Amino acid sequence: MIAAETGARVVIVVIGGGRDARRVSRYGRIAVVRLEGERRRGSAVGYVGEYIDFLLRAWALIRHDPRFQSARIFHVHTLPDFLVGATRNARKRGARVILDLHEIFPEFTASKFPGWKGRIGRRVALWLERWSRRQADVVVTVNRAVESELRSRPARSHERIAVVHNFADPAEFGPQRLTTGMIQNPVRLVYHGTLTPLYGLDLAITAVARARESGIDVSLDLFGSGPSASSLADLITRLGLHDRVQLRGIVPHHVLRDLLPAYDAGLVPTRLDVMTRFSLSTKLLEYIHLGLPVIIPAIPTYLDYFPPACAWYFEPNSATAMARAITEFVGAEPGERVQRAAAAQAASAAQLDPELDAAVLKGLYEEMLGLGEPA
Repeated sequence: MIAAETGARVVIVVIGGGRDARRVSRYGRIAVVRLEGERRRGSAVGYVGEYIDFLLRAWALIRHDPRFQSARIFHVHTLPDFLVGATRNARKRGARVILDLHEIFPEFTASKFPGWKGRIGRRVALWLERWSRRQADVVVTVNRAVESELRSRPARSHERIAVVHNFADPAEFGPQRLTTGMIQNPVRLVYHGTLTPLYGLDLAITAVARARESGIDVSLDLFGSGPSASSLADLITRLGLHDRVQLRGIVPHHVLRDLLPAYDAGLVPTRLDVMTRFSLSTKLLEYIHLGLPVIIPAIPTYLDYFPPACAWYFEPNSATAMARAITEFVGAEPGERVQRAAAAQAASAAQLDPELDAAVLKGLYEEMLGLGEPA
């Protein structure tokens, strides 16, 4: 972990309820503290209740636990932005704060809760975003699109914003590979991640059905779990795709790493909305690292990082357009598949350097600890 590389002791505070039931666990210089809590995802009230509960527990821990009295840096990962409020007493003692925006909160709120709830929620989230950013010494975010949007609505003068891309360590996926461009029937597509409506898996299943109706022998494996699992299973049954679309469930990371390169292409069916227009899919970056061709929606951030020659793009939110892109991928020459996959890897290498991003974050830590020059 980058923070531990500075030589400092690191404590990670998370909500409990995972596989590890221990209150505190230690891994060398890193300790993990699990706060009691309950995940109530689903409704607006459930989200707000869960967030406020964790905020109050974290605030109490930081204020009253003597082990946090000498903490010098607090790195707050969102959502929600207002979790930075847990550091109030620590900031009064002189601690420095990094606010790490993994999502763009106002747009997330509008996307999660359509209609009047989302409109009101976005206004509240905009206020909370500005307030939260003012509490931080540095704001960190995950890509250029989010950085640009944040700079268009500054929270204060001379605000520091840094980009540290949100991707898995390439070392965890092994060395970069590249497709041979050769495919056999059935053409094997893959998706891994959360099964949720926002990620458009229903569109992907429908697209597979339409591609098959046009004579393309294609299959799709979905790895992961989520609230859409049962409805997706029903859709697979209704479309008669039980032998071509499989819900594979969750598999360990090291197993998935070995499975993915066997597929012909990675399919990213994410819907385009007010939030995802700022997203850069981690799964997309992983497919590109592994040398898989990718079939992806024309989301602005994707196009910013990966020009059209890097992928088979389709109009977002359209199963018909996705089916057309699948057909175009299958009809391409092997050399074109290799060429687009290689172009994507080259674009990734030119813009996304894990070592450089790690150095940016480590530089922030060292500066705040008084170990280096301002980043």
